[in-house]
Amino acid sequence: MNLYTSIILVELLLLLITAADAVTNRLITKTIRNRLICLCIFIGIAAVAEFIGVLTNGAPVQYIALHKAAKGIEYCCAPICGVIAASAYGGVKDSRIPFALVTAHAIFECVAMCFNWVFSIDAGNVSHRESLYFVYITAFGLSAIYIFVCMIRSGKEYQTGMDGVLVLTLILLAFGIIIQFIFSDIRIDYLCVAIASYLLYARYSRMVLQVDAITGLLNRRCYETNISRIGSRAVILYFDVNNFKQVNDTYGHNIGDLCLRSIAERLRSVYGKFGSCYRIGGDEFCVVLESHLDSMDALNETFLKAIESLKKADPRMPGVAVGYAIYDSATTHIRKAIEEADEMMYRNKRRMAKE
Repeated sequence: MNLYTSIILVELLLLLITAADAVTNRLITKTIRNRLICLCIFIGIAAVAEFIGVLTNGAPVQYIALHKAAKGIEYCCAPICGVIAASAYGGVKDSRIPFALVTAHAIFECVAMCFNWVFSIDAGNVSHRESLYFVYITAFGLSAIYIFVCMIRSGKEYQTGMDGVLVLTLILLAFGIIIQFIFSDIRIDYLCVAIASYLLYARYSRMVLQVDAITGLLNRRCYETNISRIGSRAVILYFDVNNFKQVNDTYGHNIGDLCLRSIAERLRSVYGKFGSCYRIGGDEFCVVLESHLDSMDALNETFLKAIESLKKADPRMPGVAVGYAIYDSATTHIRKAIEEADEMMYRNKRRMAKE
């Protein structure tokens, strides 16, 4: 019991650290901060409820009501944590259906307590798993999977997708749930949940730090770091928005930001599957393609058609000049390829200005 008590204290301290860091983190929005704090509270409630359930298991019969209430609270809260985490870390815009499902599960658990469907407390105040215990484990597991599906989806927007940290965190969380299911006397499930929550929070903060606030593309710092790690062959594409200063001066910076976001969305949709997209300056973008190099001309044509469609829909939208160079480590230096792409882009920019 001393070991288990220590584990619970470590869990609560880790949750407190996560919440305190979220409060002072200026990279995240107020909405995300509040969801993270709410997540820490719910995980803490579930962990404390489990702790009370363990303390009262086999205790004098006057604690049966407390024992049963603690188990019910734990079983209700655990799946809710997954949905809150997904709304915080996964960028979920509409959580009404997931929250409706976990609410329905909580109602089911409350009803199940009356009929001993999921667990029961015998006359000696000892808890037992019943035939529908798998419903709770399934809801808990699905909520964990939901977190990672949402994070993979949001990771695509941040151009990270599935990475090693996410995979290992999922394994950690699955390990805690499986151990709890197989060995009911080994209780590390909420310790794994608390650690996973902090790892996901750290990963989310890192993703936010890597992207440009206006466009959502990777920022200049990522560009300078990643360009030095480029593979043996790639295509470097440079993009410059035509007459962007005139757009800002004529229509205001809000419209200018809207133009940048619209262009960034087209860059991501056209090139994002095959490379990394960056905003490297005020109205300058870069794409590094390391796969599907033979499709470069087709991709460029698709992108320019998308920009023309934007201009037809909104005359305030400016054009975009494109330049590119093929990099091969066997024949040229990366800086030479960058200069060639930049020079082509400015030639096209001058040509478009004359038309």
